[in-house]
Amino acid sequence: MDPTLLLLRWAHVLAAIVAMGGLVFARFALLPALSELDASTRDRVHERIRRHWLPWVIGAITLLLASGLANFLLFNARVKGEEWAGGQWMRETNYHALFGAKFLMALVAFYLASALVGRGAGTQWVRNDRAKWLSVTIGLTLGVVLLSGWMRQLHTGPNMIAAGDGGVEIDVMSSRELRRDEGEKADGQERQEADGRAAAEDRQAPATAGGGEEAAR
Repeated sequence: MDPTLLLLRWAHVLAAIVAMGGLVFARFALLPALSELDASTRDRVHERIRRHWLPWVIGAITLLLASGLANFLLFNARVKGEEWAGGQWMRETNYHALFGAKFLMALVAFYLASALVGRGAGTQWVRNDRAKWLSVTIGLTLGVVLLSGWMRQLHTGPNMIAAGDGGVEIDVMSSRELRRDEGEKADGQERQEADGRAAAEDRQAPATAGGGEEAAR
């Protein structure tokens, strides 16, 4: 695997873990605990958390955007360069539509996550109902994760996509299937060679026996 692609993948996955983990913790652990405090104490705790958590939110969003777009552009270039399915792979799999839906959901989630740790008056409506908008943000990020898994499965298989309008049939095999297929071909070739050697030995045996009888006479 290309080291650049591997680093981008790691950055994307780690940033997603940090972002979603923080959201789940805030919604299901932090908010219930803070609800037991009085309003002034709760506001002070929120402010301290905001100062510490804000850099992590900004960093996670930056990494997710940068690595996600880079991964998409590099993968798109690979598909075009290798002419997957005669250049029809993206259309047949609706990959661009899936990416567009994922990207829009991610942008909304980024906005809400930023608003939840922000201080501006324009986003105060989000912080006025933290539980609700944390739940919405978690739902959006879960949708992004599910779409990501679906898109990843499209090009790591195994999949068989039926012929569409262009009459293109796409067979994407997993590496395990490829290795098994290559092993079966190698075994078949070895059996053919063994059968050929056995047949040659069978043909030589009568001739050898005949020569021995003539020598005896």
